[in-house]
Amino acid sequence: MLVVVLLLVVAAAAVLVTAVVSGHPEWAWLSVLLCGFGAVLLAVHRLRRRRAAQRGAGEPAFADVGEEPAREDTSEQDARTTADLDAEVLVIDERPRYHVEDCSWVGDRPTIPLALREARELGFTPCGRCTPDATLAARSRSAR
Repeated sequence: MLVVVLLLVVAAAAVLVTAVVSGHPEWAWLSVLLCGFGAVLLAVHRLRRRRAAQRGAGEPAFADVGEEPAREDTSEQDARTTADLDAEVLVIDERPRYHVEDCSWVGDRPTIPLALREARELGFTPCGRCTPDATLAARSRSAR
């Protein structure tokens, strides 16, 4: 779109120079029309982009996710307790943390369920908000 507007402005400048050099001032109106048409194209393009952004505002986009939650500071005892668990955690594509199913940070974002062991092997770290290691360790201890 910007290329088209740029071409219109260049054409308008050429027509204006031609009008001045040739001594035909009526050609200057063509220059004004070309510039006006370019301005209308820019305004339409801006309105379309604004409407598209408003339509997409209701969908969760990773650009709108906000800051990543801090990493959970897992105690040695919780790390030993969860090392052999077959628990399932949730990860979000392109994000470094793993979460429990009721994490408030995850919300309605699309998640991928993984075994805790697999999430750790892939390099995911525990979320500081939902503290999955402490939560899963506490569940494991209460189940005994």
